[in-house]
Amino acid sequence: MASYGVFIFHFLLSTVLFSSVVDAAGLIGVNYGRVANDLPSPDKVVELLKTQGIDRVKLYDTDAEVLTALANSNISVVVALPNQLLSSTAADQSFADNWVQANISKYYPATNIEAITVGNEVFVDPNNTTMYLVPAMKNVYNSLKKYNLDSAIKISSPMLSAPCKAHTRLHPGRSNPN
Repeated sequence: MASYGVFIFHFLLSTVLFSSVVDAAGLIGVNYGRVANDLPSPDKVVELLKTQGIDRVKLYDTDAEVLTALANSNISVVVALPNQLLSSTAADQSFADNWVQANISKYYPATNIEAITVGNEVFVDPNNTTMYLVPAMKNVYNSLKKYNLDSAIKISSPMLSAPCKAHTRLHPGRSNPN
């Protein structure tokens, strides 16, 4: 029980606001990472999110158990297509179609998936996945369109701001790298 309490404390302490503030009220969301020991079940995590009034969550994958637990919870979800899949997604539209069908349309709309992050900080990825980002995003978009999800689910890609800061240091006064 103590490890569950410690998890909850660390979970709440490490929450990250990833939603923009709307008017005077804000939308609060958390990043839900699952690389740890002794984690509570996805059902317990969804219960915790709801009791804390958290209505948005970002996942780093498309785990079936987590997506199922989030179904009909009224929690908006952002899922991720990981860097390891960028090359295949960029090179093959049918791979993207299969990924969207298995990981998005299978759960939507019961699970309120509002966005897909394609890759994660690819500009600093040691596996050099940058060249696959835009083609992968195009193929995921085409897949969403194929399954009539393109107007409901957005596509994005998280970027680390460090490369932008490095550019500004190298080119003082220029905020645009072009």
